[in-house]
Amino acid sequence: MMTDGNTPPTRRRMSPRQRRYWTSLGFAGVIGGIVGGWMVIDQPDGSSAFELASSGPLSAGFAIGASIFWTLGLAIASIVYHRSIDDHEEHAWLWAGLWGWYAFIFTAPVWWVLHRAGQVPAPDVMILFIVSMLTNGVAYLWLKFR
Repeated sequence: MMTDGNTPPTRRRMSPRQRRYWTSLGFAGVIGGIVGGWMVIDQPDGSSAFELASSGPLSAGFAIGASIFWTLGLAIASIVYHRSIDDHEEHAWLWAGLWGWYAFIFTAPVWWVLHRAGQVPAPDVMILFIVSMLTNGVAYLWLKFR
């Protein structure tokens, strides 16, 4: 944007679509932050960070409350997100989701079969989730910004 030297450049206002987009992402981040903070507060004294991030015990109150809060919060954020994205973003989102699904469907049965044969420890759903989400994230960023 060109100015005459005395006038500071103005920033373009966000469109309603952009505002909905960033609101949905911010809302999803806040949901994750609240659940994560609540999880830290709910841990018994002396729990390590490893127990928090792995399969340490959780209180029933936290598990039920966080499950409801997470599900409803992300459902709302997802609806707002999908109402605000364009065709390019939708294409990246759909393909990234498929790649994340592939990461899960290739990994989970192999791990399960090897566990049944006594070759590896029992499948860990959070490791499968993280692998799937990392694959999804890499695919999404590659498709969106290439």
